[in-house]
Amino acid sequence: MKLTGVFVIETGVVNRGDGLGNIATVKKISTPEGIKVFFSPVSYKRALWTALQGNKGWSIPFVTKEGGVVQRTGTIIDSEEFDFAGTMIAKPKYERPATFLVDNGISINNYFGDMEFMTNMAISKLYGENEANIINKENFYRIYIMPFGIEIDRVGVQEISTIDTKISENDNLEEKIKKIYKVLGLDKELSEEKIKNWLNIIETIDYDKNKKITKIMLKKEERKKRIKQLLEGMGELAKRIEGSERNLTPFFSAFSLDYIAPKYFMIIKKFLKEKLSEGGYLDTEELSQLLERFANSEEKIIKTADFMNYNQVINELIEEIFKES
Repeated sequence: MKLTGVFVIETGVVNRGDGLGNIATVKKISTPEGIKVFFSPVSYKRALWTALQGNKGWSIPFVTKEGGVVQRTGTIIDSEEFDFAGTMIAKPKYERPATFLVDNGISINNYFGDMEFMTNMAISKLYGENEANIINKENFYRIYIMPFGIEIDRVGVQEISTIDTKISENDNLEEKIKKIYKVLGLDKELSEEKIKNWLNIIETIDYDKNKKITKIMLKKEERKKRIKQLLEGMGELAKRIEGSERNLTPFFSAFSLDYIAPKYFMIIKKFLKEKLSEGGYLDTEELSQLLERFANSEEKIIKTADFMNYNQVINELIEEIFKES
């Protein structure tokens, strides 16, 4: 099962480029329709992980430096972020493909060279000087569209196939945990309190002796909680940049459990472009009806939400996902 979605977000500059001299650039990309501004999946997800760690008590993942590259390590047991974001360590090989996939957030509008002139004159005067440093910033405030997907069946489930944990059939759950973290080189990070808490969220840890594959399965309640908190966090999100916060909360959202990929993204994009070119009001109710007709023609369902009923729609999705599991 896969949940696909598309967010429509109104915000300013979320990512900066490398800069040119004293010009702070925005991240831009060339398209057949002109120069667009975008924010990256990495930037979006880091803002999301930080928010969930601060607001929902998500655990910060273990990290190691292997082959000169810093990567997440551990398992889905110790970190919600690891569960959704995954990892890829080359040597010793250890992989966890991400279950939460985000595309670039790309502006509907083109970038036309808006600039902002700034100095630190006020601070310089406090120091007793009349000279100031000058900076020019490319500026932008428009509407972005961001598709994403969550591989529901893989959340809270992990197979370790590249490292042999050597678990015995006589090991209890606590002993299995210790063996997994020992082979990952993280046994020194364990404590009795951590293990006690982890035991409450683990359904099973199975080991295939012939294939040397370890499979971790978390309890349904934990899987449900993680997906719900992720979606709720996406519905109320901001990113700190340049001493301020940029809104990443969607004013319109579309979700579906029936599409492998969010191809209804094209319907949303076309609607937004037409309305913006006309200078008209973005009627989200009209867009919802358009998506409903499109889904009905394919005998599928698309759920839509605005910022007012977002959490209500998320609750309905969660109940739909877990009604038969």
